[in-house]
Order: sequence, then C-alpha cells, then structure tokens
Amino acid sequence: MSVPKRRTAPAVINHLVAFEAAARLGSFRAASDELHVTPGAVAQQVRTLEDKLGLALFERLPRGLKPNRHGSDYLERVRLALHIIEDASSELLDRDAPGDPHQVLLSTTPAFASRWLIPRLGRLAAAHPQIALMIDASDSTRPLSGKGAVDMAVRWGAPPFANGHARPLLPGQAVPVCAPSLRGEHHWQHAAELAELPLISDSHNNWKRWFDHYGLPATRFTGPSFSQTILAIEAAEQGMGIALVPGLLVENALKAGTLVVALAGHALPSAAGFYMLTEQSLPAGCATAKVAQWLEHEAQLHG
Repeated sequence: MSVPKRRTAPAVINHLVAFEAAARLGSFRAASDELHVTPGAVAQQVRTLEDKLGLALFERLPRGLKPNRHGSDYLERVRLALHIIEDASSELLDRDAPGDPHQVLLSTTPAFASRWLIPRLGRLAAAHPQIALMIDASDSTRPLSGKGAVDMAVRWGAPPFANGHARPLLPGQAVPVCAPSLRGEHHWQHAAELAELPLISDSHNNWKRWFDHYGLPATRFTGPSFSQTILAIEAAEQGMGIALVPGLLVENALKAGTLVVALAGHALPSAAGFYMLTEQSLPAGCATAKVAQWLEHEAQLHG
C-alpha cells in the first residue's frame, strides 16, 4: 500500500520574508526597495515559494499584486510566524547583550515616583554615586524577565503578586487631605459632614470604603474623579476638594503646607500597600540589590 507523499513546508525564511513584503506593499518593486534586493530576486523567491507549496499565492494585476484566497490565508500565519521569530531573536540578544552593571531600571506608579521616590533620590546618589537609576513611571506593570523586563518594581497592592519576589515596603493607610484655603472656609468636625463637600476620587475608590469604615450611609460624590492618584493629589492642592490618598504620598506636601489633613483621626486602614518586587535571588552586591537595600532603609527611616 502506497502512502501519498505529503508536501513539506518551505524551509527558507527568505521566501517567506519576500512573500510578506510583496503582499503588504502590493508589488515586487516596492518589496525589493524595502529588502534592498532586485525586483527579480523578490519575484524569484515568491515563485520558488509557490512551486514548493504547489499553489499560486497572488493575482498578477496590470499594476501590482494582490494576494488571492490562498495567499490571504497564508499571509496571516506567515506574519504571525515572522513576529514570533523577531521577538525570540530580540529577547535572545537583549538577554545576552552586556548591560551596564551600574544601571537599574525601576518601574513604579507616577504618584509614588513623584511624591515619595524623587524627593529622596539625592540620598541615593550620595550613598551610591556609581548607580544610575532609571525610573519608568507608569500605571502599567512590566515583567521582571523576558521582553520589556525591568530590574525591579514598586507597586501598590497586596500579595500574592503574579510574578517576582514581593517584599512589603510602605503601608497604604489613606488620609483625607485638602488645601489649607478649603479647610479654612469650613469648620467640620465629624465624618458625616464631609459628605456635603466635593470629594476627589481616583481609581482606588477609597471614599466608598471610608464611609463604610466609619458606618456612614453611601453618598453621591460631587467632586472630580481622576484615573491616577497623582492627579487627585494635585487637584486637592488646587482647592478642588478633599482627596483620600495614601499618607506616605502626601507627607512632603503636609510638611510644606500645600495640603492639610481635612479631618484628624479619620484615616482609612488598608491591607494593601507599596511592595518592592524583584527576582527571587539577586547577586550579592549587584546594583539592583543595592537599590533594594536602600529603598528598605529609606522606608524604615523616612516612611
């Protein structure tokens, strides 16, 4: 009994690259310009691919090319394969490329970077003048390994975290704060009175938990709402209402007098906080380990 011979997929990636470029750009000439080869070379690579597959992939038009039904289906898979190869190559080169041993890339939130970390960077420079700390301030989390990896991160939340070794850094207790001018216009003394004022919200929705914590009925907030805590803090400094934010993020503003506590003794406890995320094991004495130790020291002394 004879077994039908199965057609094998082409193994030469140049054929696939030429096919993808010609399909995307609509002509052999445009593809040749992009690939820095002659139009004839692109045409030959595409013809070879079609011969290996036993299928035509293009409609040859008077002015250019258009993938036919087979070509369109094949193009989608080829693009995916080329992207996978490109990503794998980039990750391999990034992993093996010698990096600057004194450079540390730290990912954190804009609020933590602006309100807690940046005011302390002078002490880091004094303690470790050889370390170059690069800060990626974004609400988007980044991995600690693989594509787009950072060396370490400081993130809000509660364990367990999806990846990385998490160490508690700073507590997340929130306090109600406002501009001195707004506090001077009012003489509120009880938590229920705050419901009548503009309450500034952010993505953490702390105010609902605050009212629940103090046994008060739910209220319709009349103040502005922001996607980031840093914007809520800035709005409070501008006198737009009362913000309920982690106390550690406004400690400098309270010392400087740009913010005041709106109602003393009415903080909001939280099981969440700021955690430092690193790989499970850091080489002793490496720059990342030194920054991690410095962060923990700062949190203990100046948290």
